Amino acid sequence: MKSKLQWSILAGAFWLLILGSNAIAQSSGSGCIRESLKAITDKFFAALEAHKPSNVPLASGVKYTENGLAVEVGKGTWETAGKVTFKRGMVDTQKCGTHTQIIMEENGNPILYGVRLKVDQNRSTNLPALTVSEIEAFVVRDKQQVGNAQVILDTKGQDWESILPPEQRSSRLALMAIADDYFELFVKEKKPKVSELPFLPPCDRWENGVQTTLASKPAHNCSPKGFADMTETHQPRRFLVDEETGIVVAYVLFNNSWPDFHMFKVKNSHVDWIDAYFEWSKIYKTIGWPNEPACK
Repeated sequence: MKSKLQWSILAGAFWLLILGSNAIAQSSGSGCIRESLKAITDKFFAALEAHKPSNVPLASGVKYTENGLAVEVGKGTWETAGKVTFKRGMVDTQKCGTHTQIIMEENGNPILYGVRLKVDQNRSTNLPALTVSEIEAFVVRDKQQVGNAQVILDTKGQDWESILPPEQRSSRLALMAIADDYFELFVKEKKPKVSELPFLPPCDRWENGVQTTLASKPAHNCSPKGFADMTETHQPRRFLVDEETGIVVAYVLFNNSWPDFHMFKVKNSHVDWIDAYFEWSKIYKTIGWPNEPACK
C-alpha cells in the first residue's frame, strides 16, 4: 500500500523504465503492437455481430467464458448479439491482451458486455500471424441489473483512449497497485495501511449504468470508504494495463460471488473515472480462470 507521495514517485520515476522495457519487448518479438491488437479486436466484434466466430482467427483450443462459466465458441452471446451501440477499449502490448467495454442490442434490449482477449503471436507460416486464445466475457442482461444503459451512452464524450503525454502517465506497477488497493478498501478486516488512495475529487464511477458518486461525501469522490463490510478479501486475479492511455482493468469475483471487471482511467497520478460491469448473483463460485498476482 502506498501513500499519495509514493504514488507520485512511482508514477514519475518508473514510466521511462517501463516504456523503454515495452519498446525492447516489442522489438524482440515478446510483446505485441498496439495497432495489431486493435485490428484483431475489431475483427472479433465484427464476427460477434455477424454470429460467425470463424471470421476471427482463433487459436486451437481457444477458451471462452461468460461470467466465469465455460461456453462453446459460437454459443451464448454469439447467437444473440445485435448491433454494438457503444464501445470503449484498451490494449496491453506487454501481455498481448485487449479489453473492451460495450453496449449492444439483444432481442431489442440493451445489454452490457465486456470482454478480455488474449492474443498469441504465431511464428509458423502455416498459421495466422495473430490468433485469439482466450475470450473472457462479462454479460449483464437482467433489466434489474442494468441500471440505465443511456447513462453509459452519455459518457461517450469522455476521452479514455487518447495517448497521454509522457509526463501524465503512470507506470505499469503504479496502475496495478491503484486497482489492487481499491478492492482492499471494501474488506472490513483487511483495510490497507494507507490514509487515502488517489481517488480525490473530481472522480466519478459508474456501475452497470448507475453513477454512484453523485451522492458520495464529498460528491464526485470514487473512494469506496464507508462500504467496507465484506468479511473476506476478493483478490483481483488478473490485470491488463495500458500505460500509454492510463487505463488499468482489474478482473475479480467481487464479494466472492459476482463476476466483475473494473476499468480505471488514471492521469497525472489521479483516478479520473471508474467504470464497472458485474453480474450480481450468488450462483457463481469461481471466475473461471486461474489467479494471477498483481505484480505481473
